[in-house]
Amino acid sequence: MSNIKSNILGAILAFFSSIALCGLVAFIFDSANYARDAENSLGVTTGHPNWKMWQSRVLGPYFIKALTFGSLDYVKAHILFQIITVAIAAFLCWRLGKKHGGSDQSALLALTIFVMCFALVLRPPWLYSWDFIDIIVFILFIDFVMSGKSLPWFIGLFAIAIWNRESALLIALWLILDPLVRFFYQRRYKLHSNPLDWQRMLAGAICIATGLVTVELLNRNLLVEAYVSEDSYRILLPQNIDDLKSSLTHFNRYFDIVVPAFLATVIALGACVVRRDPQRYLALYLVMLSYMALLFVLGVLMETRVYLALIPFVVMAVVLLSHSGDIEKTSL
Repeated sequence: MSNIKSNILGAILAFFSSIALCGLVAFIFDSANYARDAENSLGVTTGHPNWKMWQSRVLGPYFIKALTFGSLDYVKAHILFQIITVAIAAFLCWRLGKKHGGSDQSALLALTIFVMCFALVLRPPWLYSWDFIDIIVFILFIDFVMSGKSLPWFIGLFAIAIWNRESALLIALWLILDPLVRFFYQRRYKLHSNPLDWQRMLAGAICIATGLVTVELLNRNLLVEAYVSEDSYRILLPQNIDDLKSSLTHFNRYFDIVVPAFLATVIALGACVVRRDPQRYLALYLVMLSYMALLFVLGVLMETRVYLALIPFVVMAVVLLSHSGDIEKTSL
C-alpha cells in the first residue's frame, strides 16, 4: 500500500479509535466527575487552579478556551479537545508503527497497542487536558529518538512541551544522558568512540534551567489563588507502598492489580529493547525509569492518568520487538 493510502487509512482508524475511546471515557467517568476535571482545566485559565503547581500547565487549558465559541461551553470544548488530541496520538502511533516496523501490519499493531493501553489505564475520577497532550509529546519524543533526529528537533519539542507539563524536563534529561551512555558504552566495549557530545549535554542542562524558570514565572505571574496552596509536591512513598501491597493481595472491582502489572510490563519491555540496541535506547529507558520512580515517590500510585505518558514507550517496544528485521544501529 502506498504511503498516501496508508496515511489515509491510519487517519480514518485513528479518528474512529478516538471516538471509541472518548465514548469509553464517557462511560467510565460520570458527568459530574468529567465536568469537575474540565473545571480544573478552566481554573488554570482564570488563575484559580486546584493545585498551585498546575498553574504553569497552560497549553491545554488555553487551547480548550480557544475552542469555546458559539454554543460550545468549556465542558463541550473539552470533549472536542479530547477527541482531537486522542485522534492525533492514535495517528502518530500508526505512523510510528509504519515508519519503524516497515508495514501496515506494524502500524495496525501500534494503533491497537495504543488503544488497549489507553483503555487499560483509564480510571476515574481524574483525567486532565495536559494528560492528553503528554501522550502526543512523548510519541514525538520517542519517534525523534528512534529516527536519530538532530538537536534542534528535541529543543523545539521541549520548548512547546514545557508549556504543557513539567514532564517536558524528561526530554532535557535525555539530552544529557544519551551522550554519556553512548560514550561510556563505546569505551566499555572498545568500539569506535566518538568524542563526548558536550553540545547536546549543555543544551539539556540549559533546557532544564530555562524550563524550571518558565514554570516558576508562569506560576508567579498567572496565579491568582489556588484551592490548595502547597508550594511543593508531597512525598507519598509510604502510601504508595501500602497501595502496591494491597493491589497484589486484594482483588476488587477496580482491578488495582492492573497498575503494577502495567508498570512491570513497561520495565520488562524496556529491558528487552535495550538488550537489542543499548546505545540508542538505554538513555531513553533510564529516563522512563526515572519518570516511574518520581511517580512512585511524588504521585498517587492509583491515579492512573499519569501512566498515559508511558503508552508511547510500550508502543515503541512492541513495534521494535515484533519487527523481524534487525534494529538499525547508529551512533551520533
